[in-house]
Amino acid sequence: MPSLTKDEIREQLLRYLDETFPLFDPDAPDETPMVEHGVDSLGTTNIVVHLEQHYQIQIDDSEITRANLGSVQSLVDFLDKKLNS
Repeated sequence: MPSLTKDEIREQLLRYLDETFPLFDPDAPDETPMVEHGVDSLGTTNIVVHLEQHYQIQIDDSEITRANLGSVQSLVDFLDKKLNS
């Protein structure tokens, strides 16, 4: 997969989250915790599966943390590291 900018990653994530989670608010600050968007542990699993399939990456169990997946901003930073390093 070609290298993506953080803005491109963010746009793709926002589109996916908005289409997938009914309570997701794309206008909320990027630092808003995912739980406030209605994303529970099953939702987190869905996000991980989507990221692995869409971006053709492997996410280890040890990487499934709030620091990596807890908000839009943390997801963008995590994906940027996975895709562009």
